[in-house]
Amino acid sequence: MKSLPMKRVFPAALLALWLAAPAQAQEPVPPLALKIEHAVTTLSADGVTREVRYAEHLVRQGGQVWLARVLPPHAHESQEHAGASKEHKHMDVAAAARWIQRASDGSLRVRLVNAHDQLVVDVPAPDWGNIGFDGQWLAAQHLLDPAQVQRMKPLDRTAPAGTRWYQGGTATMKVLVLWDAQGQFPRRVESADTHGTSHSVTTAMREPLPKALPWGQLEKYQQKEYSDLLD
Repeated sequence: MKSLPMKRVFPAALLALWLAAPAQAQEPVPPLALKIEHAVTTLSADGVTREVRYAEHLVRQGGQVWLARVLPPHAHESQEHAGASKEHKHMDVAAAARWIQRASDGSLRVRLVNAHDQLVVDVPAPDWGNIGFDGQWLAAQHLLDPAQVQRMKPLDRTAPAGTRWYQGGTATMKVLVLWDAQGQFPRRVESADTHGTSHSVTTAMREPLPKALPWGQLEKYQQKEYSDLLD
């Protein structure tokens, strides 16, 4: 196998804001667990409408963030995996959890965690783009960089207690964000292009913080380097 498949799909609004987010000094943030749901609709030039829906669980505490796709039962059957030929035995990047740690000096360590094979894979910075991570710590920690949200226009639109609507985007992409000030995350992000060919909605809902944090349950997992998966 020469490369790993990349199947992670990002709503256009989140991707645009992530890429635009500047580096900021680290500030304390409260621990948080979220279920994040994405819905992306696109209309192609040939008149075909496509819809993509998926969900993820996020856990953050201190300098660590864990993001894992919500998968259907039996998504990775052991019999099918065992019977695969060598060239098809690869890590499904979209299905693997992404574990990001930030050290006190600001450096980041990024790993993929495959629960099915009990495997932890260190990913070097040059390969972060292959797994859908752009190197923006605050965007990973908050879903959107808080500084980016503060540069958006606040709206006098009815919102739940502790939240506020903001409007931003570009000349061709309009973005609405419902920002939770206490939790420091967006409860909802809506985007639509001015041509009517794409629309996305991302919602984030609080969950109880797990008693056993996901990165504390990996003692028996095998450790590998990303390059080991590219043979």
